[in-house]
Amino acid sequence: MTIILFTGPFATIPGILYLFFANYIFHSNSAVAGPSIWVFLLIGNEAIKQWKSNPNFELGGVKVPTWTFPLVACLVVSGLVPRVSFMAHLCGLAVGYAWGTGWIRFLAPGERVLKWVEGKANLLGRLPHYVSVDQKTYGRYGLLPSTSVTGNVRSPVGVNGIRSGSHRLGA
Repeated sequence: MTIILFTGPFATIPGILYLFFANYIFHSNSAVAGPSIWVFLLIGNEAIKQWKSNPNFELGGVKVPTWTFPLVACLVVSGLVPRVSFMAHLCGLAVGYAWGTGWIRFLAPGERVLKWVEGKANLLGRLPHYVSVDQKTYGRYGLLPSTSVTGNVRSPVGVNGIRSGSHRLGA
């Protein structure tokens, strides 16, 4: 699903926004290339998630909305890095904010598409810890790899077969 999102709507929507604002509104004719727009998209998405759980953070006694941090980061990057497109990063942030708030969640591919891709690529057979979409067999989020506890409950077996417990380390 990640590949589908990043090559589809997460590349196209910020690009269309950039073309509209840069060319038609500000009459700029500059080329933009690179994945930094995706970085700002993801930062915007995470800022909205953080804002939902913690709306403000305190900075020097002043409450600052959590969602404003990516805007400040965009300004700082534009000031420090030469030939960086401030407008393209803002378009990425806008799409990240829209994704985080749920306004464009409909762009995520449905389960039928994901099951078709899984079946054609044989992902369950090729990838050892692949988490399937199939609800009937594996549940929505699949079977995640885990460790098993054997023997004494007080000293379970860890990931590498090392027993943990009350062993004293050092002198």
